[in-house]
Amino acid sequence: MNTIWDKDKRVLVYGSKKNIDTTIEILNKKLDGLFTDEWVSRKILADIIVEHNLKATIFFDGNTVWNTKKLCTDVKRVVKGGMFKMTDYLYKFLSLDCGSIAHFNKQGWIEEYPTVDHLRRFFQKNEFGKKVVDHVPNWYYDAAVAVREMEKILFPCKS
Repeated sequence: MNTIWDKDKRVLVYGSKKNIDTTIEILNKKLDGLFTDEWVSRKILADIIVEHNLKATIFFDGNTVWNTKKLCTDVKRVVKGGMFKMTDYLYKFLSLDCGSIAHFNKQGWIEEYPTVDHLRRFFQKNEFGKKVVDHVPNWYYDAAVAVREMEKILFPCKS
């Protein structure tokens, strides 16, 4: 199920009816609308998602607005427990926005990157030959923040 937010048609909320209703209610209380600048709008939405731990998925102008806190928690889980601890949410982020093809499904991705060291190498050189942090465009505020924070988790000795 999905709903377009009345105050800004670029915002689509996807999920269960309960999660959509909760998200729309919070957006309506917090905002009168968004800005023309995508970076600013994405930052506002990303902060609301984290602050309220929203369960619905928010799309802005067709692209997912990511829960950066959840992504970092998911990466910590993988670092601690191995690649089979990868959530569907983290897989979608890696395959949609970090310079990776889907590899058919999450299991296929894990077969390509079976260890945390493989994941680290992917962050250093994705499937397009770029560092993941350099692959994410500047306007994609939430993804850029998530990648920088994930790098801190994957490479804790770097400063």
